[in-house]
Amino acid sequence: MNISFTIEGDSEGFVTFECPFCGSEFKLQAGEYQNENEPLEDLFCPYCGLTREKNTFLSKDVIVQAQALAENYLIEELNKVFKKMSKSLNKPHGIIKMKYKPLKKVVTKELKDKDTTEVEFKCDHCNHRVKVLYCAGASKIFCPYCGVDI
Repeated sequence: MNISFTIEGDSEGFVTFECPFCGSEFKLQAGEYQNENEPLEDLFCPYCGLTREKNTFLSKDVIVQAQALAENYLIEELNKVFKKMSKSLNKPHGIIKMKYKPLKKVVTKELKDKDTTEVEFKCDHCNHRVKVLYCAGASKIFCPYCGVDI
């Protein structure tokens, strides 16, 4: 079973990610992140530089959406089973009767990244781009793809 959904990026096609170590948010260009010609297994946090499997950098909104869609799939399957069961049990002269009330689905929302004040950086080593909140005095930004100091 495979559940998929779309996240609409900001006006430049960037989508928000979150570091599992420091909790900082950053944005990556969706086309670079999902490039099948350059499969990506790990990411580096542009702030703390630590690396981990790319799926651990998914934002809280993405995780909540995935869980809601999985829950809705389960609810649909349960509703189908109980509806079928109630039809088979509720025969005209049957001894057993069953009342069936369908479960309600969880509300999902459309995921859309807004334009915010991040600064875009391009890595000279691998040519990938990242958007980060870059404050005066910040000394290092790491490339999320190859880990070098940008």
